[in-house]
Amino acid sequence: MSMSPMFPLYALSLPTLLIASAAISLHQFKLCFVAFVKVANTSRGNAVWQFVQPFLRDIAVVLEGTLGKASGFSPNLTHVMLTSLVLAVVFSAERVRGAILQRK
Repeated sequence: MSMSPMFPLYALSLPTLLIASAAISLHQFKLCFVAFVKVANTSRGNAVWQFVQPFLRDIAVVLEGTLGKASGFSPNLTHVMLTSLVLAVVFSAERVRGAILQRK
């Protein structure tokens, strides 16, 4: 099994790309988290919304109890590094799966 001549470039740039994508993913999560909590706490006149809103509000309360206030959620370096590790594991598992399927 020979390595690609581009392997050093991949080895040097992949961690940076994973950290950047993890930071972007956590920022998107923050935006979705804030939007979900705002939607769950608004009251509207629709009958279907009146039925669904208590469930959404309960989920929002649990999320805020676990992660803190939605408006104050701020991912730190540990969150970013752990998310980048999860992304690396997912990408590696996909490469392993592809290699296994090629051998069959």
